[in-house]
Amino acid sequence: MTTVRRFRVGVLVATAAVVGIPGQAHADPAGPTEFVTEIVSITPAIPSIDLTIEGGDSFVRIAVDPGTEVVVLGYDDEPATLIDADGRVFQNLRSFATYYNDERYGTDDIPDIVDNDAPPEWHEVGSGGTWAWHDHRAHWMGTEPPTGMEPGDRLPEQSIPLVVDGRTVSVTVVSTLIADPSPWPSLLGAAAGAALAALAALRRHVTAAAGVVAVTALAVGGVQFLSLPSETDPRPMWWLPPAVAVAAAGMAWWWRRTPLFRDALVALAAAQVLLWVFTRRLTFVKPVLPTDAPFWLDRLLSASVAAGSLVLLGVAMSSMVRAARQPASAASMAASRSS
Repeated sequence: MTTVRRFRVGVLVATAAVVGIPGQAHADPAGPTEFVTEIVSITPAIPSIDLTIEGGDSFVRIAVDPGTEVVVLGYDDEPATLIDADGRVFQNLRSFATYYNDERYGTDDIPDIVDNDAPPEWHEVGSGGTWAWHDHRAHWMGTEPPTGMEPGDRLPEQSIPLVVDGRTVSVTVVSTLIADPSPWPSLLGAAAGAALAALAALRRHVTAAAGVVAVTALAVGGVQFLSLPSETDPRPMWWLPPAVAVAAAGMAWWWRRTPLFRDALVALAAAQVLLWVFTRRLTFVKPVLPTDAPFWLDRLLSASVAAGSLVLLGVAMSSMVRAARQPASAASMAASRSS
């Protein structure tokens, strides 16, 4: 394969990396938000059920002990979700809440079958006695906080009604507005990432730097993915592009003595990390993140790998362009000498 053809292959690989991986099939997982929702009380207290808020204010999750039956009521007190004594989970296809709770901000795509006054039509959707859903009584439905609301202010308390073994149970929740995050972790992370990547390029350690950037992104994304229960459908995109970047960096190290292949693979690794950063861009501006990691650390590392990847992508692409031009320059010189 000629140098020019190798360069073209490298460009195609890098372009495919920028296009990225097809979107995941799961709908509306937890994302960065401005609110934290807490469960204030469960009345009466029922030891056989456990409720938590996941993703700051995104999901209500319930875990039910075997032998206990729970019905979650919808917005007209219609039966919406059933967890039976065997742990099987059913949704009522006639309930408005079944469809409206599928997305964080609701949906207008409500089928004609919906009739909250009709007898339930149960459809099995899960097992294991656990379920999570976007209950819109447990979070603010706007994309921006209410006008005039200040950090620390609370929305009015809301109640989520359940029926547990025939007993009516009320789950009271309240959402609190959180102050905007400090920009310093992101700024410091970006400065450090760019500086370290530039230093690595000067010392011809671009391949190793690409590996460090990719592994760091994979660690951050992996922690985020593992922070949320499977019932909330955490995104594979939180870890998949960094995993591709790790593989590309490893292959670049293997082919480090073949500059054009090495540079194309470094570009691929950097582009995948940048794709990952783009999908998580709200991380830098929203105060509450869907991860168990310290929020400041998530932002610092995300910004560092973003800046480092930009530098590495630029270095790799510049090197590929120079390599592609060298044969043409040599041919021109030979032609001029012969004439």
